[in-house]
Amino acid sequence: MKRKDINLTASILLIVIVLILVNMIANTKFFRIDLTAGKVFTLSKASKSVVSNLEDPVTVKVFASKNLSPQLNDVKRFLNDLLSGYDAYGKGNFHYEFIDPGTDEELEKEAQDYKIPPFQENVWNKDQLELKRVYLGAVFLYGADQEVMQTIQSTAGLEYNITSIIKRITAQQDMKIGYLTGHGESSPFEDMKQANSILESNYKITTIDLSMEDEIPPDVNTLLIITPQTEIPDADKLKIDQYLMKGGTIGWFYNKVHADLQNGQANQLPLKIDAWTQGYGFRVNDDIVADMKSGMINIQERRGFFTIQNTVNYYFFPVLNAFNKNHEITQNIEVIATFFPSSIDTTSPGHGVTITPLMFSSDKALVETGQYNINAMRKFVPAEFDRAGIPLAAALEGSFTSYFASREIPVDEDGEPMMAKDNVIQQSPDSTRMLVVGEGNFLKDQFLTNPANIFLLLNAVDWLVGDTELINLRTREVVMRPLKDLSTGQKQVWKYFNWFLPPILVIVLGIVYWQIRRNTRKQGLGA
Repeated sequence: MKRKDINLTASILLIVIVLILVNMIANTKFFRIDLTAGKVFTLSKASKSVVSNLEDPVTVKVFASKNLSPQLNDVKRFLNDLLSGYDAYGKGNFHYEFIDPGTDEELEKEAQDYKIPPFQENVWNKDQLELKRVYLGAVFLYGADQEVMQTIQSTAGLEYNITSIIKRITAQQDMKIGYLTGHGESSPFEDMKQANSILESNYKITTIDLSMEDEIPPDVNTLLIITPQTEIPDADKLKIDQYLMKGGTIGWFYNKVHADLQNGQANQLPLKIDAWTQGYGFRVNDDIVADMKSGMINIQERRGFFTIQNTVNYYFFPVLNAFNKNHEITQNIEVIATFFPSSIDTTSPGHGVTITPLMFSSDKALVETGQYNINAMRKFVPAEFDRAGIPLAAALEGSFTSYFASREIPVDEDGEPMMAKDNVIQQSPDSTRMLVVGEGNFLKDQFLTNPANIFLLLNAVDWLVGDTELINLRTREVVMRPLKDLSTGQKQVWKYFNWFLPPILVIVLGIVYWQIRRNTRKQGLGA
């Protein structure tokens, strides 16, 4: 055998050996190169932590039909890649399988037993669009417990939902959130069904009426005060204050002005809480912030004998995109829609308290005080929008001083102090947290048009309870990239550019190709 043939044979054998070794390593090691901007195909640290801490096996059964539309096939493929990542980091305690119910009655019955329903989808079959009955859902099994994702039709938030289910079903999350009630606050079960349904998927939820409670229950990890409408009495303030002094955390979401757009009226709310909150280091001001960057509303206009409906900008519905990107709550929030927000005074935090503004108006905003003119037909002058970067949310952290450290203790119905002065806790732990947003309407179902509004609430609650590992995961796919505003002249330039550049390029390439062939032919004839 020639030396050349020996070298060729050796090279082929070496390549085969390398390929076998690579496959053997690949079967034991999980490795993935993710070149996407948001690393959406890479399991997050939060997910890795949750799945690697499993003490007992979690099994995922995915019921997925074979003949799915291209869109759902992409979702199915993404789900498979995602679950393979959980499997790789599950240390043997995470298992998954894909099941095609097809026409198998037993498999279809199994899917129905898990409450995974089929749904109708348009599928191309032999160049014809057919309406087919398909499955794409999953059940998570952990011991005797189970949780179902009935239909999976999008990749958005899929990793967050899976990791949340694993945390919930394996009891890695056992915190309780309390909603304050009794002062006209928004009801989580009536006014905030959407936000609350998502919040209660991660936390235990309860309502707290302080007229019925001697104190805020100690198992409540954070207290949410959302849109109170009436005065909060001193007796309730004392209970909330002492909850804070014991290390409880509070999220404040409220406007200081009640606005009725339908009647075009707005009035200051009689909350009487400014002295109380200023003692902690913040104050929600008695105003409404308007912004040139705003949402739209439909109005009816009378023109002659006709009434027409028109869509106009309504400046009292600011659309915010200026956030503190260095804070966990807002680092990945892109846009928040607000409704009659009030500004926040962040200039006088108490001793030992750090206050961090989180959310701001644009550089063209105004503050309406005193007489509130919220009429949708109001004509604004651009010069009125002379304020910039007005704080609309802030995070506070540190050791807070009790509001009742230097005040009389409220008395009960018998005229007796509600607690002995010596028993009042006067200073909170150093790590106590509060969040204030000068807006509460943005969480109500009637105003909830932007999903990021709910993400802001969830991020806030996670931060308040000190469980922030899912914040990045929750918002990694919630990225709004609005197109850059162009002037009329720029739009014309780009329009003509798109019209004429492609045909010009084709003509130029044709001329170049023709010239090359002509030169080649001449050279051939010359030879």
